Amino acid sequence: MGQVKCRKRSAILIAVASSSVVSAFRAPSSSSSVSSFQYDILTPTAAFADHYSSPRRTRIRCRVNASVLSDSCDADEQECLEQGDDVSSADIINFAMESARSNGIKVKVVNGDHSILDFASGNSVNIVYEEEEQRLQQNNNDLPRSNSLTQQQPQQQQEEEGGRQQAINKRYNARKNNTAMADPDFLRKRTDTLLRITQGGYKTSTGEYLEMLGSLKVDKRTFDWLIDAWSYSGEDDASDKALSLLSRMEELRDNYYNDVDGGDEQPAVVSPDVKSYTKVINAIAHSGKSDAGERAEEVLKRMTTMSSSSSLQMNNDLRPNTLTYTYVIDAYSRSSSPRAPHAAQRIVEEMERLRAEGDPEVRPTSRAWNSVISAWAQWEGEEMAWGRIGNGAERAEACLHIMEEWADSTGNEDTRPNSYNYNSVISALANSHEAGAASRAKKILERMEDLYRMTGDDSVKPRTATYNAIIDAWAKSGEVDAAEHAELLLAHMMELYVTGHNLDAKPNVRSFNSVLNALAKSAGHPMAPERACEVLTQMEELGRSSSHLKVSPDATSFATVINAFARSHTYGKADRAYEIFLHMKELYDASGKSTLRPNSVVYNSVLNACAFAVGDLEEQSRSMEIANAMLVELNDCPYGKPDHITYGTYLKVINNQMPPSGARNQIVETVFRKCVKDGMVGEMVLRQLREMGMEAIYETLAGKSMMWGEINLSELPKEWIRNVIEGKKQRRQFRR
Repeated sequence: MGQVKCRKRSAILIAVASSSVVSAFRAPSSSSSVSSFQYDILTPTAAFADHYSSPRRTRIRCRVNASVLSDSCDADEQECLEQGDDVSSADIINFAMESARSNGIKVKVVNGDHSILDFASGNSVNIVYEEEEQRLQQNNNDLPRSNSLTQQQPQQQQEEEGGRQQAINKRYNARKNNTAMADPDFLRKRTDTLLRITQGGYKTSTGEYLEMLGSLKVDKRTFDWLIDAWSYSGEDDASDKALSLLSRMEELRDNYYNDVDGGDEQPAVVSPDVKSYTKVINAIAHSGKSDAGERAEEVLKRMTTMSSSSSLQMNNDLRPNTLTYTYVIDAYSRSSSPRAPHAAQRIVEEMERLRAEGDPEVRPTSRAWNSVISAWAQWEGEEMAWGRIGNGAERAEACLHIMEEWADSTGNEDTRPNSYNYNSVISALANSHEAGAASRAKKILERMEDLYRMTGDDSVKPRTATYNAIIDAWAKSGEVDAAEHAELLLAHMMELYVTGHNLDAKPNVRSFNSVLNALAKSAGHPMAPERACEVLTQMEELGRSSSHLKVSPDATSFATVINAFARSHTYGKADRAYEIFLHMKELYDASGKSTLRPNSVVYNSVLNACAFAVGDLEEQSRSMEIANAMLVELNDCPYGKPDHITYGTYLKVINNQMPPSGARNQIVETVFRKCVKDGMVGEMVLRQLREMGMEAIYETLAGKSMMWGEINLSELPKEWIRNVIEGKKQRRQFRR
């Protein structure tokens, strides 16, 4: 037996592992008045199939103080628990550990490991949650005191990414810790086996579905577990697998009732319920396919039809609930369908109609609305004969007004906007590039600050993510004074944090990098590059300081400052960019910090500064010298290899800094052949060849004329483009 003590919250969690006790999971009601409750969890036996030859079942009993759950469990997790979702021992331990960490409590393994295998084997585990008293005492003098709160709030360690995505990520990561659920090959094997042995309504002589293969039992729990696992697998055919499992459950259910009507021997029923259908809709939503919304809504309509039919002899209630509708909205939000936002808003309005008519299982929530906002944020308007009309960010902003109106008129406070909703709209405005979008985002921030100041409601409290999104909006606005607004907002964040008025507004490296980006895009301002250098120096000083506000620059910081020089009209920009690069390498060599490790993006930024260097022949010669050194070094260094942007930018250096000559043609041919060999022929490479009039090199290697008009990489030999990563995937790869 292991005991978990929390002095800070007076919470006790007792974990008992036993292979002989089997119990169903039962979650507490959110309206319960008791201060603590008990979880009895039956881990799906299939989870241990790869580790044990015989079936094992584990019971984990946990007692957690209700205040810890209410403080750390968001809306998505609450809805999941209220449904009585099946969870594994890893799920509950991860959830309990997350509860502790979210309240500033250290998780310490005193004896043994808290992994799923230790619980399954019955080994005693002693996990202690204890407050990090030493850390808090050490930082006590540096940590600002709040003037508005009687008790100091624990500092959040992670930026909010939006309510829905944060909740999904939490559950996804918990499932990833389960080896079986994270293994696509295992899921395929189990799914195929389950579908095979249940084909044709298999029955044993006793009339029960008790076919056991290893640890696989044919029952509803196994079907639900596999459907849920497919939801978070990330496989392209995950939604199809989930739908096939649901179809088989429906066949087994129908066979059961047909046998009952005919007086035949009755098999044990494997009948899908509202939870089964909801899990399938979630799997469809996670597929992200263009028709995901339509497919999810088809399942919803099937549920509605069956739940209202009197001809089906079912005990299970198939009426869709709030989570079911929310996942359908998610499916539309994640799809690329042009009608997605209209359909998403139609469904949330249907939820309100059902609530108004007295359906106790359905009500619109801020989480459902957040998916609607996300759908509108991606909407690019409607294509008409006279042009494109409509503004997705404007529609997303309008959702906030509808939510407030519903909350005021219906009394359903679940629809009142929270910080997640506000942040989503601010991000939509930032990405819209519409004129005045940044100013509108700033007004939303002012409303959040006013609401928090007047009500003290933590759900509308602006946090670091909120401020970062608005700084990003200014950076993307293209307005003349955008950088000034961005710097003022960063100073406002620092003031709020240092004075203790808002400890959750602590600036982080992304806050500073967004300001640097705003400065880099202020190409018309002659002092923008120098000001970017000053911000970079400030970050270094904060990183070395002993204060609680420690922010150190990373590779993105240096690349952005280099880009500030590249976009400026500064004389000697190539040398300045190269100096910044060398300084970054010195810091990396001295500290060994992975965040300072040079990568291809930083090298490409220096090449870009060389490509746009302005001045006399000496400046052009120096730019070529630095560009050659960067390309050779990147090709040989352990930090990375040249990508299609590297080759394209280097060709731009040649195009801008070298006059046409036989020597230039020879260099271009050599570089292009190396690019082909590396499988890095991207759009930028082909554009530079075309601009330099070097199509003959392409024709010699490809054996055909170079295409005109829009460049289509799919027409190139596959070997040429095998390593090219374009667009958003390229940026995500850099973030890692």
